Amino acid sequence: MRMKDIRWKWQDTLIVLVGLAAVLFALLNYSKLPDRLPVQFGIKGQVNRTWNKELAIGVWGTVGILLPLLLQLTRRMDPKRENYKKFENAYAMTRLMVGVLLNLMLVVSVLHGLGRAPNIAKFSLIGAGLLLMVIGNFLPQVKDNYLFGIRTPWTLNSPEVWRRTHRISGTLWVIAGLLIILAALLSGTVALVLIIASLFLAIPTPIVYSWQVSRIVRD
Repeated sequence: MRMKDIRWKWQDTLIVLVGLAAVLFALLNYSKLPDRLPVQFGIKGQVNRTWNKELAIGVWGTVGILLPLLLQLTRRMDPKRENYKKFENAYAMTRLMVGVLLNLMLVVSVLHGLGRAPNIAKFSLIGAGLLLMVIGNFLPQVKDNYLFGIRTPWTLNSPEVWRRTHRISGTLWVIAGLLIILAALLSGTVALVLIIASLFLAIPTPIVYSWQVSRIVRD
């Protein structure tokens, strides 16, 4: 894959615009912010780490724009890079969602500094749920590669195992995302059970399924 084969897409433009909007929001409120802003939160929403506001805004703003764009270049390192042409839109939409969530973290950090922070625990769960749903929606379109998707020894060894695994995994990830969002709206044991169920659906289930499918395809 040559550089000219990697084209700038409307999602890339939106990634930059969203990132600049987040940075602009931070700069407009700069004088009202405390000297330090939160950059890491605990599972209950408590602040675990803070940085000085210049560093926090600079790092979050840079990462929110550059990381999703750099993911467009990392595909050049993939031995199966030619397959990316077959799921360009799915890859671009996933990068866009990653960019949006990263920039929302900057906005949340600024809001926290202004004393208007949302419920961090609920915000994080909803964000994770939406990301799972977006990726799950596009997983069936993803062709075999070494960087993006359900990468197990069995999916990487067989395009047919990859196809079947990602077809069912897409549905599982959407369901898992919905369960996480529902958990954000609830609390206590019910929320915990929903989160555990979603993790079970999204991680071990596709791995075990790919192994089972590989046995069927091999036989």
